[in-house]
Amino acid sequence: MKQYILCIMLGIFLLASCQKEERFAEESATGFLSLTGITLQADIQTISSRAVDSELYVEILQNEETYRLYEPGTVPNKIELPAGTYQLRAYNAAFQMENPYEDLGNAVFYQEGTTFEVKAGEVTPLELKVPMINFGVTLRLPEEFAAYFGENYTFTVTSDRSVRLKEGETAYFPYSENMPFSYTLTAINGDDEVTALQGGTCTNVTSGTIYTVSYEMETQSLNITE
Repeated sequence: MKQYILCIMLGIFLLASCQKEERFAEESATGFLSLTGITLQADIQTISSRAVDSELYVEILQNEETYRLYEPGTVPNKIELPAGTYQLRAYNAAFQMENPYEDLGNAVFYQEGTTFEVKAGEVTPLELKVPMINFGVTLRLPEEFAAYFGENYTFTVTSDRSVRLKEGETAYFPYSENMPFSYTLTAINGDDEVTALQGGTCTNVTSGTIYTVSYEMETQSLNITE
């Protein structure tokens, strides 16, 4: 009888030991995440795509908690992770600023919610385009403009705030649905006469876009393009 009970206890011990080893093997099994396909997405005529390791912070989350955090320049080509399901969050430094809209402002890039699965012994490739979530406005002037006005002009863009900028500069503004922006250009000619060179309003604003306001000498008008 004692021998029978001993056999039963030994069997239970061996079963528990095997289950523990199986759980440990499952928990220790790892795979890899490849992030070589992450780029910044904005107006391609103004901002070109850049490599993830030089621009973006990358957070790997599990169960809505940060599991790994990589700063720009520290993201490896392959990240070893325990097998399981994760989420990815990516953003640039401007996203973390208390006020990214001081002076001309900054382009803000942010993306989250991408879910991926890492399988043991496998490489999971992940391509992700991180969009610019605000918008920008820039000014373009023809060469002959300087002959008439030199640098004696004022270009103002107004949305959530008013910003003055020179040709080639870009001002950034937070995006929200149905938020327009307006723009005006005034200049002083060689006779010290102030000339209003018209202006306009853009109502169909989309995020991730750089709007170019151009002045045409022939028609003396401002045109806006994306």
